[in-house]
Amino acid sequence: MTMAGMNPQPTILVEKLNVSFGDSHVVKDLSFTVSPGESYGIVGESGSGKSTVLRVLSGLNPDWSGTVAIDRQVQPKRRDKAFYRAVQMVFQDPYGSLHPKKTVDDALAEPLAIHGIGDAEKRIGRAMSEVGLPASFRFRYPHQLSGGQRQRVAIARALVLEPSILLLDEPTSALDVSIQAEVLNLLQALRQERKLTYILVSHDLAVVAHMCQRLLVMQFGRGVEEMTAQTLAARNPQTAYAQQLLTASEGFRRA
Repeated sequence: MTMAGMNPQPTILVEKLNVSFGDSHVVKDLSFTVSPGESYGIVGESGSGKSTVLRVLSGLNPDWSGTVAIDRQVQPKRRDKAFYRAVQMVFQDPYGSLHPKKTVDDALAEPLAIHGIGDAEKRIGRAMSEVGLPASFRFRYPHQLSGGQRQRVAIARALVLEPSILLLDEPTSALDVSIQAEVLNLLQALRQERKLTYILVSHDLAVVAHMCQRLLVMQFGRGVEEMTAQTLAARNPQTAYAQQLLTASEGFRRA
């Protein structure tokens, strides 16, 4: 139910999401919304259920109950092709997500061929340019690229279909610290230029604070606290668990 004149309809709505693997209940009655053009973070320790949420949203995990709506459309367990033009995912490991025997050009052309999109040259050129990869990289293989360059290819592959939503699963955790900020800044710029909506999953509060306007803290499959980036920056979470995460992310600072 929405109220006229209030916030715009959410781009992403999740209500009472539950996911179990055998006897393990990994996501429990989770609900949240993401507004159009927002960057929303989901943060928690390993095993909190955060990546499982992304797999449900992306259509990779069809085994769940609850309601998932994207662009006002309630989503079935298995998604159609049109869904993947609107929603794309960037994975944690850029080497694992790129085929070692396919060039950058192959990686970017494949989604266009699957979706029957004709202007491949223009789209591939635009996507490479937007992620800061020179045209000379187009016929290189993944092993000829650095980790940061591979992740730029993975981002370009997600962008080539011109989606409106990107789901980012720990997109910098496999990269050297020195280039993590480069990739995060690139993602920030792309969101603004393309007016994209992001969900970013991370165990790193510093990454979420840098990228997101609001964030949801998860623990043992539940959402324990939702807060704004300002609340995080002021080091003022309401729950003890979120405070512990914050303290851990700041390292062992001496008084």
